[in-house]
Amino acid sequence: MDRIIPITDLQTGAKKYIDQIKKTNEPIIITQRGRAAAVLMKYESYEGHVATQEEMNYPDWKNRLSRAHKEAGSGKRIALDTYLKKRSRPSSHKKAV
Repeated sequence: MDRIIPITDLQTGAKKYIDQIKKTNEPIIITQRGRAAAVLMKYESYEGHVATQEEMNYPDWKNRLSRAHKEAGSGKRIALDTYLKKRSRPSSHKKAV
């Protein structure tokens, strides 16, 4: 369930909310003037969102995701740091322009 708090609560209790996020890994929606304005989340979760967006820049991302699901289902896995090192090397496929 989404936790929603006004920005004034965040201003007075930032440490409490950050500790809560670290413990539960549940994001908190911050409102300003009664409307959603921002999301407070664990940094690791944010990194995951950024990595997902970067992967979706590849024109063949749907095929790559499908292959990843199949490989994961068959037990074929790779450590994240190994994958990131592999991805940082120049490769033959290009991003969509």
